[in-house]
Amino acid sequence: MVASSLRSFIKDVRGAKTLADERSIITKQSAKIRTKLRDDRLSNEKKRVNIQKLLYLYILGEKTHFGQVESINLIASDNFVDKRLGYLATLLLLDESQDLLTLLTNMLNNDLQHPNKYIVALALTTLGCLSSTELARDLYPDVENILRTSTDPYLLRKALQCNAKLIFKDRSLLEIFPIDLIGSKLLNNQTVCTHGVLLGICKVLQAILISLDNSLKYHSDSELNDQDEQQRQKDLEQDISIVKTISELIPQLSSRLSSLNSKNLEPAYDVQGIQDPFLQCELIVTLKWFFKIGNNLKLEEITQHNSSFDYLLTQLATNTSSAKNPGNAILYEVTRSIFELQLSQPLRVLGINILANFLTPTKNSTIGNNVKYVGLNTLIKVVPEEPAAVQRYRKFISQCLYDYDISIKFRALALTFAIMNEQNLKELTTELVKFLEQISSSHYNYATSYIDMDDSKDLVVYTVDSLLRKFEIFSNGDDKAEMDTLLTILKKTGNFIDLEKVNEFLIAINNIDDLQHKINTFSQELSESFNKKENKNAPFENNTCMDLVLVWCLGEYADLIKLNSYTDSTILNDTSIVQYLLELNDRYRLSNDTRMIHYILTSALKLSAKIVDKQALENLRQIIVSHSKDANLMIQTKSVQYELLFNQPDSVKKLFLQAMPKFEKKIMDGTEANLSYRGLASSKPHETKNDILLDLLGDTTTTSKVAQSNAAPEKKNSDLLSELLASSGGSANTPATSGISAATNETISLPSDSVLIHEGNELQVYENIIDISSGLAHLELYIKAKENEIKNIQPLCAVPKTQKLTLSQLRPGNDIGVGEFAKQSLKISGSGKLKLRIKLSFQKNGNAASESEQFDYKLDKTI
Repeated sequence: MVASSLRSFIKDVRGAKTLADERSIITKQSAKIRTKLRDDRLSNEKKRVNIQKLLYLYILGEKTHFGQVESINLIASDNFVDKRLGYLATLLLLDESQDLLTLLTNMLNNDLQHPNKYIVALALTTLGCLSSTELARDLYPDVENILRTSTDPYLLRKALQCNAKLIFKDRSLLEIFPIDLIGSKLLNNQTVCTHGVLLGICKVLQAILISLDNSLKYHSDSELNDQDEQQRQKDLEQDISIVKTISELIPQLSSRLSSLNSKNLEPAYDVQGIQDPFLQCELIVTLKWFFKIGNNLKLEEITQHNSSFDYLLTQLATNTSSAKNPGNAILYEVTRSIFELQLSQPLRVLGINILANFLTPTKNSTIGNNVKYVGLNTLIKVVPEEPAAVQRYRKFISQCLYDYDISIKFRALALTFAIMNEQNLKELTTELVKFLEQISSSHYNYATSYIDMDDSKDLVVYTVDSLLRKFEIFSNGDDKAEMDTLLTILKKTGNFIDLEKVNEFLIAINNIDDLQHKINTFSQELSESFNKKENKNAPFENNTCMDLVLVWCLGEYADLIKLNSYTDSTILNDTSIVQYLLELNDRYRLSNDTRMIHYILTSALKLSAKIVDKQALENLRQIIVSHSKDANLMIQTKSVQYELLFNQPDSVKKLFLQAMPKFEKKIMDGTEANLSYRGLASSKPHETKNDILLDLLGDTTTTSKVAQSNAAPEKKNSDLLSELLASSGGSANTPATSGISAATNETISLPSDSVLIHEGNELQVYENIIDISSGLAHLELYIKAKENEIKNIQPLCAVPKTQKLTLSQLRPGNDIGVGEFAKQSLKISGSGKLKLRIKLSFQKNGNAASESEQFDYKLDKTI
C-alpha cells in the first residue's frame, strides 16, 4: 500500500526489509506524486504534501525533475507557508544553469517589494543562491533599493549577503554598487549595525576584494594588443579607485574586531565563552584580503595599517582561548592570515605554535579529530617557510601517527616526511619503523572497527614508498643503519608490500657501499631462513617479499657469503642453497603471481657460475629446465634462453653474470608532502623501468597510454648489458658523453608556423605539425619559460585508447631559462581523432617545491 502522508512514506521506506521492497515503494510513490502534481484541481495543502515527499525523494537521490515547475508555482501563492516550501523546493531542485529560472524573475521581483519582511528575506536568499548572470542584472536594482530604504537589521543582513553573491556572479555590478552606503548608513549607525549586518558587510567587502583580485590576476597573465592594454590600464585604475575607497573602512573593522576579542562579552552572542566567533572569523578574512591586495599593489592607504594589523593578530592569538572549537576557528584564521600575507618571522613562528597546539590536548581542552586534521594539513603547507619551527614539534606529530582516525594517520605521515632531512633522518626513521611494526603486527589491538585491513595496507605502502624515496635523497653516511632498517621494514611489512615495490628495496640494498656488512647481514638472515624447520618462529616465515630479497642476494653474493668468516658452512653450502631454491620453486610454481619465478630462474643462472658441486649444478639446471614448457610465455622464453646460457663454459658465463653495478636513479622532488600514493607516478611502466634484475638478461617491452619523457634513465637500463660486456669502459662511454654535451649546448628556436596551444602562469606551449598521415602523426611541442627559470621539467602526455604515443627526450634538457624553449617530439600511431592531455611538472627559481600545469588540446585532424 502506498503511503498517504510524508511521515508514513518515510516509515515505509525505512521499514523495507529488502532492497527490492524499498525500490518498489519509492517507484510507486514517485508515480503517484507525478500523477497528483498534474491535477489542476489539487488543493495547495495536498500540493505541499506531495512537494514534501518530492524533497524526500531528492534526499534519497531519486529523479525529481518533474516537480520543478510545481515548486515554482507554489511560490506564486499568497500563503506564506506555500511560499516557504516553494522557495525551499526551488533551491534544492533547480540550479543556476536551468532555463526555468526565467520563470522566477517576476515572482522574485514582486516578493522583493512585499510588505512582509520574511517573504522578502525568502526572496533574497533564493536570489543569492540561484541567481544566474542575467537574473543578477535584472533584480539587482530591487536589492539595492532594500539597502537604501530599509532600516530593519534583519532585512539589511539578508540584502548584504545577497548583494555579495550577485557581485560574485557579475563583477560589472561593482560599477553601480553604492559603496558609500557601507560607511555612511551602516557602520556609523549603531542602531542598524548589529552583528548580523556587520557579517553582511564583511561578505560584501570580501566579494568586492576577491573579484578585484581575480581581475588583476587575469589582466597580468594576458598578452594584449595596444588597444586592449589601454582598456586594461583604465580598468586597473578603476579597480584601484574602488580599493582606495573601501580601504577607509579598515580602522573601523579593526576596532570592531579588537572589541569583539575583549573580555566584555555580550550574552546574546556568546558561544562557549567566545564572543561571536563567526563574526570574528569573517572580520579577519576581510582584513586579510584588504592587506593582500594592498601589499601587492603597494597602496599607501592600506600599507600604512600593516603594523597595526600585525599587532591585532598578535592580540587575537594571545587572548583567544583554544579550549573550545570556536576559539580554535579564530586561531586558525589568524594563522592562515599570517602565512598568506607572509608576515614577519616572529608572527610565522607564533602561527606554527598555534597549529602545534591543535595536535595535542591540554589539561583544560579536548582536541577533536577535525582540529587535528586542520593543524596537520596546514603545517604541511608551511613547512617550506619555517622548517625549523615545525621541527620542534616532532613529538606531537609522532603521537598523531597512532590516532584511531585513518585520515589523521595519513596527514601525520605526510608531515613527518615533509620535515625529514639529513639531521633527523635516523630519529624519524626509527619512529616510522616502530609505527610500521605496530600497524602490521597487531592490527586489531589498536584500531577501531571502522578501520579495515585495506586501510592498513595503504598506510604501509605509503610509508614504505616515502621512506625509500627519502633514503635516495638523504644519506647520513651510516650504511649499516640503512641496511638494518631496510631489512626490518621487509620483515615487518613484507606481507603488505607488492612484489613490484621490492625492486626499490633491491636498488637501495645494491647501492649500499658497505659490502662487508651486507655479506654479514645476509649470512645471518639466510642461516635463520635455512633453519626455519627448527625455528618455527622465524621472523619472515611466509613473507614473499623477504624470500624474493634472499633469492636475489643468493644470485648476487652467494660466493662471498660462503667465504664469509661468520658463515656456518654446515648450514650454508652449495647443497643447502640449491635445496632452498628448489623448495621456493615448488612453492611458487602454481602461484598466481609469477614474479617470484622470474627471480628464481635468474638466481639459479647466476649461481651456476658460483658453485662447484656437480649435483647442485644439475639441480640448478633442473630448476631452469622445469619451466621450459610453462604456460606463461615470458617464463617459458626465459627458461629456454637461460638453459642455453647455463650450458656455456664458466669463462663465458662469468662475463655475463657479474654482480650488479651501482644503480644511478634519477631523484625526483624531495619535498613532496602530498598523499599521491595512487597517482600517475606509480604506473607500471615506471616500475618495470626500475626492475634492474629482470631487465639485465631479459628483453621486455611495455606499452602505455601515458608516456613520460625520461629517455636518459631508459637508455642507461637498456645499455646495462652492453656496458658489462664492453672491453673498455672509456671507449664505450665516449659517444654517449659527446651526445649529451652537444644536446646541452643546443639552442631551440620556435618555427614560424607554430601555434600557441597553452598559456599558463609559468609556461607557454606551442605546437608544430611535422607530418600527419593515415595511422601516424608526428608533432613537436615547444615549451617556453615566461618570467621564471624552470628546472627539472617533466612532461606527461596521454592519448585515447585507440592510439599509441612515443615521446622523445626533451631537448636541450629538463632546465629552461627565461624566454628560452625546450622541444618535445611526439609520434602517435593508431586511429581516431588526435587529442592530447598534457601535464607539465616543474620547479621554478630553484624552489624545491614542485608545481604543475595541465591542459587538453584537440587537433582538427584524424589519423
